[in-house]
Amino acid sequence: MLSFFFGLAAMVAGHPFSSNGTLHTLGYGHEHHENTRISLINATPYQWHKTYNHSYQLSQWEAQWPQYIQPGQVVTVAVKGCGYCFVPADTAGQVTYRIEDTEKPMSLQVQHRAGRVHWGYVQFLENMETLNNGIHSELNLGTSRSLSSVAFVLAGTEGDFISNDGPTDWMQHQLEEIGHLPLRNIAMPRSHNSGQWKSEVALGLARAGNTQTQTLTLLDQLGTGGIRVLDLRLLLKHGRFHAHHGAVFGRQFNGMLGASLKEMIDMQNQFMEQHPGELFIWDIHEGDGRNGDRKYEPFDDADRKLLYDELLRLNHRRALPKNEDLTLRPLNFFIDKDLGRRGRSCVVVRVPVSWAARAHFPGSTEGFVSGADFPLRSRWSDTNHVEKLVEDQLARMKEARPQRDAEVYNMEWVITQQGVQTVTASDIETIIELSGQAWRTMHHELWQSLTHLTYPNWITMDDIHGSSHKALVMAINKCLVARRCGRLGGKVADMVKHHAASYKNSTVGAVGMS
Repeated sequence: MLSFFFGLAAMVAGHPFSSNGTLHTLGYGHEHHENTRISLINATPYQWHKTYNHSYQLSQWEAQWPQYIQPGQVVTVAVKGCGYCFVPADTAGQVTYRIEDTEKPMSLQVQHRAGRVHWGYVQFLENMETLNNGIHSELNLGTSRSLSSVAFVLAGTEGDFISNDGPTDWMQHQLEEIGHLPLRNIAMPRSHNSGQWKSEVALGLARAGNTQTQTLTLLDQLGTGGIRVLDLRLLLKHGRFHAHHGAVFGRQFNGMLGASLKEMIDMQNQFMEQHPGELFIWDIHEGDGRNGDRKYEPFDDADRKLLYDELLRLNHRRALPKNEDLTLRPLNFFIDKDLGRRGRSCVVVRVPVSWAARAHFPGSTEGFVSGADFPLRSRWSDTNHVEKLVEDQLARMKEARPQRDAEVYNMEWVITQQGVQTVTASDIETIIELSGQAWRTMHHELWQSLTHLTYPNWITMDDIHGSSHKALVMAINKCLVARRCGRLGGKVADMVKHHAASYKNSTVGAVGMS
């Protein structure tokens, strides 16, 4: 992280900023999106058979799509456009796969559509339908640069399929499958530095290209992205708490302020009012609580008192048991379908262990816990090489979770700027743009490595966008956690009778909500 600050004064211009410094995604000209990748994840027990394939002005489109996609397999195709063609916008491609051995005929067509922006789509054909998407649905996969990819996930069995564009209250829809299982068995999507979707104030030598981690507001991260674990890094400045991204180098803090804590809490409360019955974990990052009015020193007791007072504005915090590993509690201890219908969600605020021993800690009766009661393991790879990220994260996951009842593991699938990137941060080397490589490998290498015994509980990403992150997590829960998608080419062992945790019959009705 400290490499961020060497030579910041030499930063160059050229980023697409708003008037307040916020970094926006780059323009949608074909020069940025002519080449990309499309990934298909077959998390079903059915073989997919290619029945149609056609393209115009695309290189090797027909040759790259396999004749069959097997259960559990992921296929990633490089979409190579025609930059020298007279009308590059006319470039397009389609490939159709029949889902074999289903009672009703069903197919899906992957489309790289013509236009100034080449959007990826999946069109449902015949009787194909999934949760939240009816027959003949068109799912927009988005568009991406060549380093990234768009992805389509299909998981489950006939009559019980899930895919991209799943329901906003996705946990409610998976409760019947995973509600009886402990949190350390369950997968959830997490956003890196969740409040840094805008860059409002520069502190020291910093710019949005080196500090901004998200482009969607918290409300959209929770909705479109399905995020259920929030990574919070808070700084107190002029009496207000803000998200921030930066660090102290020498005696100078260099970074940028993001969203205020007030607006984050307001968005969380708004989302829960509109979409009740979901579990959220506010994970306050160790070591990043600073007071900008006291030379960026770590929070003291008075600072934490102010922070706790503001966090108490979060609705649906629940009273939790003391001195107990809450990750052993099942999901339906925190939420269930009955409470969902009555408009009850659940927010757990997780703080550093050292904070819980200090003054003013609200405690478990107010929904606040520390790492002592909510233990987890995490790994930061600190690399800008995607190959090293993949190798390191997968190796650490296998060490941390050799079996499904191991401690909760937070997989930080994040590319980190290094060296000259932290100085120049060119258009293709901002945090947001570099994250495309992480998204591509999440869709492919990460899925390839997973089994019903070894998978991450939290998948942390920069630049939350679209619904493929949520779809992948839902597929993990359905196929690897609940084991309802067949063997998936060996990812899932022969089905055995699963005994729920001893807390199976626990419900939130046993303890009041605050």
